[in-house]
Amino acid sequence: MTADHTTPATDAPDAAPNDPLARGLAHERRGDLLSAAACYRDVLARTPDHPEAVYRLGCVLRKSGDLAAAAGAFRRAVALRPEDPRAWTNLGAVLEALGERDEAVRMYRKALLLDPHSTQALHNLGALHAEQGRYAEAVRCFRAALAEAPDAEIHHNLGLVHLARAELDAALECFRQAHRLDPAAAPPVFQAAVALMRKGLYAEAVTWFDRALELDRRLTRAHFHRGVCLHRLSRYREALHSLRLALEAYPDDSRLHYQLALTYDALLQPREARDHYRLARRAEA
Repeated sequence: MTADHTTPATDAPDAAPNDPLARGLAHERRGDLLSAAACYRDVLARTPDHPEAVYRLGCVLRKSGDLAAAAGAFRRAVALRPEDPRAWTNLGAVLEALGERDEAVRMYRKALLLDPHSTQALHNLGALHAEQGRYAEAVRCFRAALAEAPDAEIHHNLGLVHLARAELDAALECFRQAHRLDPAAAPPVFQAAVALMRKGLYAEAVTWFDRALELDRRLTRAHFHRGVCLHRLSRYREALHSLRLALEAYPDDSRLHYQLALTYDALLQPREARDHYRLARRAEA
């Protein structure tokens, strides 16, 4: 859930023939990371302690997947310009990705000491707290980030925390807010459907699972949940169709086989029900 904020600002200067930093920024905006890194290294060959070139090289290395090298660049960036919260935030994100989560928390908190309104640091710290099960701290961070600016991803992540705490109405509102801000994103729609299902609003949940699948057919787990909801609505043949679609993706899922057994029982097909009860027991073994 950690946000990536390494892209150069759109108001960064255009490329200039004799300005390798500007050329690097232009290459980076276009996604040409190799050329961008070459430009930043050109700057550093001339001025080894150029803080912006060190920082931008760290960003390029992070986006290239070279996390260890990115961490080294960001550590150098914070040493050269310790008042820059961006470098502390990105160092935290890289350390988190490397599994150094306690150290990442310290980096995010350092960034927030420098800029208490940093949406990036608040979001990343909140995501890390949520991952570690510190839900109260996560909620505080996400709400503080949203107070700075509305953001679909932060609403979604806050909704996940509320869902984990069984705060279903609050979770549902967050997922709906995320959907309003980013109607093309499937995860908030899927999670809204899960919240509705857990509230017992099965018909509405089916509608939202359908929307999620329209947005992203890869959300195959939606077929299982949709089938459960349809079974609860006594729409057994529709439930069976949905559960069979889920079975294509999860052939060894014991809960799915058990739900299929229940549905076949409801359709008065005892032989098929027995087969799936047996498969459910085998999958649990």
